[in-house]
Amino acid sequence: MKSKISILVIFVLLTTMLFSACAPGKTNQPEPAKEPEPAAPAAPAEKEISIKLAGIKTPEDPASLAMEYFAELVNGNTSANITVKTFNNSVLGSVNDMLSGMPTGITDMFYNTLSCYSWLEGAKKFNAVTAPFIWGSHEELQAFLDSEVAKQWFEEAAAATGVRVLAAKGELPPRQLTSNRPVKTADDFKGLKVRTAEAPLVQQTMKKLGATPVVVPFADLYLALRQGTVDAQENNFITVKNNSLFEVQKYFMKTDYIRDVPAIFISENLWKQMSPAQQAVVQEAAIKAVELEAEKVAASMDETMKFLNEKMTYVEVDVKSIQDKLGADIYKQFDEAGELWPTGTIDKVLEFKANYKK
Repeated sequence: MKSKISILVIFVLLTTMLFSACAPGKTNQPEPAKEPEPAAPAAPAEKEISIKLAGIKTPEDPASLAMEYFAELVNGNTSANITVKTFNNSVLGSVNDMLSGMPTGITDMFYNTLSCYSWLEGAKKFNAVTAPFIWGSHEELQAFLDSEVAKQWFEEAAAATGVRVLAAKGELPPRQLTSNRPVKTADDFKGLKVRTAEAPLVQQTMKKLGATPVVVPFADLYLALRQGTVDAQENNFITVKNNSLFEVQKYFMKTDYIRDVPAIFISENLWKQMSPAQQAVVQEAAIKAVELEAEKVAASMDETMKFLNEKMTYVEVDVKSIQDKLGADIYKQFDEAGELWPTGTIDKVLEFKANYKK
């Protein structure tokens, strides 16, 4: 009997083992080796780019220091594979030489002010941005430059001129007024002989105020003021101090009549050769550079005003009386003619101003 039970137990165990071995999902065969995951493609190496950055100011000028700062930032970013070399003090030519020569490779980048951009035929809209007495404050001007309207203008101008604005930001000293007689209101311009640049809109502005605009090369300005060829002139106060115009002028007035911002320009051909990462590097560095110039200029203004107050007599001006006398017609006559900017340009500026909130 015991023998039969033992045989039965053995039979059950063998049967159980057989069914376990054949059960689904169970196998004694080794699992096939997994194929390795395909390696991610290596990122393409950045194209090696060399940049000539030119300017017109002396080495110690805040604009030249900003150029050096830009080069330092870009050269310090080794992953960008970009090398920047600076050329200041007009060694590569005049403003017009460098702007117009950028598409042909005379220089790759240019540091100056936004106002010079309108010297290029395809960027004439920016003449309206630096029109006399049009902005109530730097904040209003900067808000316009950051607006969608201005962004569209920048893109259109880059395509039309072959020169792109990388950065246009930061307050520069506005053009002011010095004279040998006090100017307190718009009426005080009557009969005043004012030295101006050879700019039609500036000359028409002075004529409408009752002044007589006289074109005098800047190199001859000091002598013209001393000899009485002109009674007054319009330059920023740092220029008045650095060129000793306080010696031949008695009064200085804060009119803020033309505002401007630092700007860095780049060849559109070069811009298109850059990878998105390289474009981001140079644009970020450009913004930091123009902000540095604005900071250095602001820091020097207190000293400049203190100096001029010791040498000249400050006169408070009713700027609103000037703006009221000029009105919008002074700008619209040029808008209709389409000479300084395309027709309809000034309407965009005036519309922005009407809706601007501080």
